Amino acid sequence: MDIEDINSLESEAGIIATLIHHPDFIFYSENLLPNYFTNKQNQCIYTAIGKLAYKGISNIDAYNILEILNSSEATRKFAEELTIDNLNELIDISDALARNTPEEYKILVNNVKDAAFRRNAFVKLRDCQKLCYDRDVPNIEQKIYSAIDSVMTEFSTTEDVPEFKDVVDKYWQEIQERQQNGYAGIPFKFKTLNEFATIERGELFIFAAKAKQGKSIMLLNCAVDLLRKGYSVLYLDSELNTRLFTARILSNLSGVSYKCLTSGAYSQEELQKIKYAKEWLKTRKLTHIYIPMFDQQTIYTTVQKVRHTQGVDVLIVDYFKGSANGDAFDSYQELGRFVDLIKNRICGEMGIAGIGAAQATASGEVADSAKIGRNASTIAMITDKTPEEIEADGAECGNKKLRIKLNRNGMQHSADEYIDLKFDGNHISYEEAQQHVPAQPF
Repeated sequence: MDIEDINSLESEAGIIATLIHHPDFIFYSENLLPNYFTNKQNQCIYTAIGKLAYKGISNIDAYNILEILNSSEATRKFAEELTIDNLNELIDISDALARNTPEEYKILVNNVKDAAFRRNAFVKLRDCQKLCYDRDVPNIEQKIYSAIDSVMTEFSTTEDVPEFKDVVDKYWQEIQERQQNGYAGIPFKFKTLNEFATIERGELFIFAAKAKQGKSIMLLNCAVDLLRKGYSVLYLDSELNTRLFTARILSNLSGVSYKCLTSGAYSQEELQKIKYAKEWLKTRKLTHIYIPMFDQQTIYTTVQKVRHTQGVDVLIVDYFKGSANGDAFDSYQELGRFVDLIKNRICGEMGIAGIGAAQATASGEVADSAKIGRNASTIAMITDKTPEEIEADGAECGNKKLRIKLNRNGMQHSADEYIDLKFDGNHISYEEAQQHVPAQPF
C-alpha cells in the first residue's frame, strides 16, 4: 500500500457538500485542518468556507469562494486551484451528498481525521525506521518518542463541548473518588499541613526555601511517605545523582545517620537495618532519574515512558530554578515554560500529582515567583526558626517552620502563622513537631 491509498475521499466530498448547504457545521470541526484532506481542491474549498463562515457569510457560491481566497496573500494560491465551472459543477451535485444533521457530519469528519492520523503515523514510523538503520544517530530513543508523541498530541483533541448538566455527575464522582480519610487527594505525612492542602492529581505543590535549607530532604521525605502508602513515584532530580539519592533514602528508612552510612562506620545491627530498607525499596514503585540540565522534551518523553511502562501517581521535581541560581534551565523564560509544562501538560492532562521545590531569595520570596507562582497550586515556605522562636515555642515544637504562602485550593497562613516541623539533616528526616500555641495579645 502507498501512503496516497490511505484516504477517505467519499467523506471528504461529503464534508464539502454538507458545508455548502450548512456552513455553520464547520464549528463542529474546528480541529479538522485543511491539510487533513488528500484532495487539493477539497483543501482549498474547505479553507474558503471556513473563512466565510467565521465572517458570518452563509451564501456559499463560486463567486464568494474565490473572492474570500483572493482577499488574502496567504490563501491566494488556493484560488488558483479552482475554477468557476468546477465550483458550479460541485455545487450542483452537492444536494445528493450533503448531510443534514451535525451527527452525520461528525461521522464524515472523524473518517477524514482517522485517515489523516494514519497517514501521519505512517510517515513518522517510516522516519523512525530510517533512524533505526542509522547507527550514528544519537539519543534515538528520545527522537522516536518525540516523533510518535507529536502525532498523538496533534490528533488527541476533542471537538465536543458538553453542557455542564451533562458532566456534573461525572465530576462529582471524581470529587468523591479523591476523598481519602477526610481529605481531598493524598495526605502529606504532616497532619497539620493537610488542613491546608494535600497531594492532588492535576495539581502542583511547591516547597520553597533558601539555598541549603533542606528542600531536597523535604521532597525525599514526601517520596518515602508516598511509597509507604503504595503510590508510584517518579523523582526527577537536577541535584543528586542516583548514588547520592540512594544513600539519602537508605539513611531515612534505616535510621542510620547519613555520615555513618556513607563512610561505612555502622554496626552490624545498623547494617541489617540498611539491608532491610534496601530490600523494602525493591518492593516499591520508585523511579529516580538524574537530569542535571532539564529540557522540556526530555522531561515530557521521560514521564510518558515511565507512565506507560511503570505507572506514575506522583511526579517529584527537584527542583525549579533559573540560570541565575543554578544551571537546571537555560533561561528564566525556559523556567516559566517548564513550570507550565509540569503543571498543565503533565499533571493536568495526564492526571498526575506534582510536588516540587523552588529556591527562595534572601528576603524570603520565591525566586522567579512570577513564573512559578503563575502555575503552582500551592507554595509552602520552609524557614529556620530563630533562637528566640525556638525558646518561645518550646524545643518540642521543632526547629523549622512551614508557612503556606500561596494556595489556590484552600487556606493560607498570615505573616505570623506557621506549622512546626522537626528537621534532622543527619538522618535525612522531616517530622511534624508538637504545634506551638500562638502568643495571645494582652
